[in-house]
Amino acid sequence: MGIPSRLVPLALAWLTGAATAAPACAAEGGTVSTFLRSHCVECHGPETQEADLRLDRIPPLDAETAEQWSRVADLIDSGDMPPKPQPRPGAAAKRDVLASLRHDLANVARPVPAVRRMNRTEYEHTVHDLLGIDAPLAPLLPEDGQVQGFDNVAGGLGISSILMERYLEAADTAFEESVRRIEPLPPATRRAVLMEQKENVSSVKGKKGGVVESHGAFVDFTPGWPPARVDSAHPIEEGVYRCRVAVWPHDPGANRTLSVAVFTGPLFGPGERRFQGMFDAAGTPDDPRIIEFTTHLDEGDALHILPWIYPEHVTWRDQEEKRPGVAILWAETHGPLDQAFPSEAQRRLFGDSDSIELVEAESIYMRHRRGVKLHRVESSEPRADVERIIRDFVPRAFRRPVDEELTNQFVDFALSRLDAGATFERAVRAGTTAALCSPHFLLLNAPDDAAAEGRIDDYTLASRLSYFLWSSMPDEELLVLASRGELSDPETLHAQVERMIADPKIERFIESFTGQWLDLRDIEFTTPDGTLYPEYDELLMRSMLAETRGFFRHLLKHDLSVLNVVDSDFAILNQRMAEHYGIPGVRGHEEFRVVKLPEDSVRGGALAQGSVLKATANGSTTSPVLRGVWVLENLLGQPAPPPPPGVPAVEPDIRGAVTIRDQLQRHREDPSCNRCHVRIDPPGFALEEFDVIGGHRTNYRAVEGKPRQRKIPKTSYYDGPPVESDGAFADGRDFNGFKAFRERLLEDPDRIVTTVAEKLLIYGCGRPVGPGERASVQSVVEAARANEFGLRSMIHAAVDSELFHRP
Repeated sequence: MGIPSRLVPLALAWLTGAATAAPACAAEGGTVSTFLRSHCVECHGPETQEADLRLDRIPPLDAETAEQWSRVADLIDSGDMPPKPQPRPGAAAKRDVLASLRHDLANVARPVPAVRRMNRTEYEHTVHDLLGIDAPLAPLLPEDGQVQGFDNVAGGLGISSILMERYLEAADTAFEESVRRIEPLPPATRRAVLMEQKENVSSVKGKKGGVVESHGAFVDFTPGWPPARVDSAHPIEEGVYRCRVAVWPHDPGANRTLSVAVFTGPLFGPGERRFQGMFDAAGTPDDPRIIEFTTHLDEGDALHILPWIYPEHVTWRDQEEKRPGVAILWAETHGPLDQAFPSEAQRRLFGDSDSIELVEAESIYMRHRRGVKLHRVESSEPRADVERIIRDFVPRAFRRPVDEELTNQFVDFALSRLDAGATFERAVRAGTTAALCSPHFLLLNAPDDAAAEGRIDDYTLASRLSYFLWSSMPDEELLVLASRGELSDPETLHAQVERMIADPKIERFIESFTGQWLDLRDIEFTTPDGTLYPEYDELLMRSMLAETRGFFRHLLKHDLSVLNVVDSDFAILNQRMAEHYGIPGVRGHEEFRVVKLPEDSVRGGALAQGSVLKATANGSTTSPVLRGVWVLENLLGQPAPPPPPGVPAVEPDIRGAVTIRDQLQRHREDPSCNRCHVRIDPPGFALEEFDVIGGHRTNYRAVEGKPRQRKIPKTSYYDGPPVESDGAFADGRDFNGFKAFRERLLEDPDRIVTTVAEKLLIYGCGRPVGPGERASVQSVVEAARANEFGLRSMIHAAVDSELFHRP
């Protein structure tokens, strides 16, 4: 039986150890030793020792070899051992040997550490919730490392001197945002009628980008140049504003819904544009649709109003069809709506003491206001107020009661700044920023008094729960329950999970968990080739993300089975996605709704969703290798090892001269490559039925045509070779096409459910799942089985698991 080269170090360790002892399950006549004699000793026994490994002398299973034994168990589980053409073990024998191995692994494996720092997203949410601000802080911090696919896991979140400098910068920014320096103007409405803006008039007269005027409105056809200018609606100072835009569809044509996207941010130069939403353009010139939303705007921020018209490409329209566009009549902002002065954030940090006041400081220049003065916070009792503020802030920031000795460190530091001549406000800043850079704030799952007893206390449980579902600190209700010692009560804990799932902050979990588990964060990593995929646009990309998040949200809300990830009889669609999938009867791009899929539909489940298929492809081609690895890691829990060094990647031929199956067949002639590709390629070929942007296909697209190859009308590409989506699993089960492949996956539902349970535990506990945690994973599976593996039930089971409560 062949052993992968990556296990050679294990083999050498076993041989040099001259093993004589073995775990109970591997004792003479036991399950493991019997299995090894039946399936392994022929190639790894007295006469033959492939990979220098001799398995008739059973090696010991202890804390030192647990990781290697776990890898052997994974190889048996995946079917890599024994390999073809050796006789395959029966399902019962395989199940028994794996149960025995994993039972003993749980007994000897070292606990996986859970202490970690916040990742940058958690840091931003935590500081926002702590101080009541909304300034972007995550961009000030470097990217976080990943472990087992997630960026909130111990082992990938170290702390360096450079990172501490960034934390100081972020903490200082957060403190500054908590103090409102300028007294706000009374709320006012600023309106821009687009055809009264000279820039828009000039664009129409110059026929720039094809823009026209209709019924007094500025009609735009593409999200490109020129922009729809609304300068007179720009706010003249930062604050929260209610924004309104009047639009209507211009020559939409039959069965086409036009939409408009709205972003806010700088019109020119650097700076982030924030997506506010996509809205259907409805109404008429006499009764336009009024789009309305509320958001924070900085001084001078623009409303970017972009037509998202599908299809917007002229070549897709019949020659006699008029060009569809979005008419924009006017736009306005009203605010600032947040009139509190001092700000609510300042009150939260400094308190409402009569000794605290905002006083005028130096004058500043503002383009639209005269005689503006900045303000600073002062105190008539500075020492008493500094101590009060820091003593109140530290336990809130550290998410638990703090002993006096620790609190005094921050109080004394702030008072020392005051004694050195710093202003009252700078002394408070010093104490709070020091707390925000402290390990007691930055670290999660830190040891506490209960940890010595093998359990976490209720305060750590509150934090673990809140960072799991909200990516932020516990709210007051969780902390009150923790202070009473009631949170760990099973009924109370269950009720709190239900409350947290119903809270709007659960959207953080939905976005973060799906973004990492399903690799949705990579969806913008490449841009599809415009020649091969002219129908791709930002409306499609954002609709893809909304579909998958809506699908996951639907599973969570209704506690539907996680097996729906592989196959479901419904989808969450808008018109753009429905048209992309060839599903009729869905109107409107703005609203996503539950759509019952036709019986013969290839859609259903995340595996056939455009977001996943786009994220697992590059801009021009699909790769069975990339998608096959994705299926192994994210659905089957069988991570593929990296390729051997020096082996070139397989690059599909977009000219259509050589099929990807031919290329991979040659690649697999190398035995070291074939060992892994026998598992990777089958799911990858099943997903070849879907193109770079998730469209279903029977043929590839090619940029060059061969003789008798058909050029697709109204495009610049050709019909390439036919797609071959048949294959066979390593265990011999074959399939013909994606739908049959999907049915094969569901023949072993426990494997899918176990993988989802493991992903939830990794993300929820913030720690790697190692050899000793298999029992916790299985406990989640078994607890959720009664509810048909409902997603919400699995979250409850993860929270109830031993691993979730372990230090």
